Amino acid sequence: MNGYVHEKVPAELRTMVKLTYEMKDHELILNEERPAGQRHQWERMPIARFYWEGDQWKVCASNDQHSWSPADIVVPCSDFEDVLEQVERDESGVFWRERD
Repeated sequence: MNGYVHEKVPAELRTMVKLTYEMKDHELILNEERPAGQRHQWERMPIARFYWEGDQWKVCASNDQHSWSPADIVVPCSDFEDVLEQVERDESGVFWRERD
C-alpha cells in the first residue's frame, strides 16, 4: 500500500492532496486528505474500506452520510491487489468523486 499511495498522487500535487491508509485487524481503510482551514492540518475523507471475510477481500464505499455501503461494483477476490485495482478503475465514480 505504501507504494500505491505514493504513486497515486503526483509529486507536484502532494501539498494539496494525499492518500493515507489505516490497518486494523482484518480491514484497511483508504483515505484522501486535503488541507483543512488551519495550517498544517488535514481533513480526512474515507474512500474505501477493504475487509477480509471468509476467504476473500470485500469492499465498501463511503457514502454521503459518512457511513459504509457495500460496493457492488467490486467483485470480491482473495487477491488484495485485484480488489485495489477495481477500486482504482472506478468507472462509475463510487470511490473517486468530488466530495463536499
